[in-house]
Amino acid sequence: MNPLKPLPQAARARRRLLAGLAAAPLVGAPGLLRAQNRRLTIVLTVPPGTSSDVLARLLGEHVRARMNRTVVVESKPGGGGAVAVQYLKHFEADGSSVLIAPSSAISLLPQFTKKPPFDPERDLVPVVDLAAAPHGITVNPSLGVSRFSEYIEYVKGHPNAGSIGTPSAAGLASLLVYQIRKQLNVDVQHVPYKGGAPLLSDLLGGQIPASASIMPDYLADHRSGKLRVLAVASEARSPLAPEIPTFAEQGYPGLIAVTSFGLFAKAGTPPELVADYADAFTEALAVPAIVQRLQGIGLQPLGGKPAAYAARLRDERTRWAPLIQETGMTLD
Repeated sequence: MNPLKPLPQAARARRRLLAGLAAAPLVGAPGLLRAQNRRLTIVLTVPPGTSSDVLARLLGEHVRARMNRTVVVESKPGGGGAVAVQYLKHFEADGSSVLIAPSSAISLLPQFTKKPPFDPERDLVPVVDLAAAPHGITVNPSLGVSRFSEYIEYVKGHPNAGSIGTPSAAGLASLLVYQIRKQLNVDVQHVPYKGGAPLLSDLLGGQIPASASIMPDYLADHRSGKLRVLAVASEARSPLAPEIPTFAEQGYPGLIAVTSFGLFAKAGTPPELVADYADAFTEALAVPAIVQRLQGIGLQPLGGKPAAYAARLRDERTRWAPLIQETGMTLD
């Protein structure tokens, strides 16, 4: 199935669900009916103005019109996503609130601490994978390098240029820096920031020479010449920025780090409503204007079903677990 094509069958399923809720006294229906009459709160793990904030507002507007509900977006940054998850847990499990978060934050964050702030299996229900975003290495143009291979050679001759900032102390970007240091045997230093905004500010100002983060956060400045994305950590070049080569193309295979932004509901949310949200958001991801806007900021729309997303999150946890243990990175 191509998620970028309209899904009339999903729309029919949604209408049948709503009609059934209005007509049949099903178990759990009162909670579902309350949710349909309440505003929908979309909780974010990051501050306003980020790529996931744009994603949430675009999709929220479509869902508002399709479901005839008020939709609000609330940012609850902090703790690598833990603050937003704890905030979501204060709502009823009736679908009146959902969470948009990087998939890697949900699947990997608990593995970076001895006392996880949440359990992704116990506390959350995966709804749908919304949009993909590859990580990459971005530098300030003052370094005078245009390819990742040139950056590595520069760092070997200028050790002070080996600092690579990441948006958090532990996460997918941090693992990418660790892989670069290990596989390339080059002295790069991981410099964690408290969020992507201060990292971007320092990178633009030349306070740090390089960053490892998702490409969408830097694409506008890359296109304007203020920054330079040297490589993307995906298997193939992104069709949204085909001028940026992959690590493998430059002689560094195995450096793959692609996250996505997913939709989550609180555990206990009725499966019928979870499926309904998956259909509604997948429909939104097929709207041409939304597709164009997301691709313009470097996000590739996805969509799909809850079961498929849950399986992908489990695979992601399994894949990265050995490396997380090897690095010794911790948030404790």
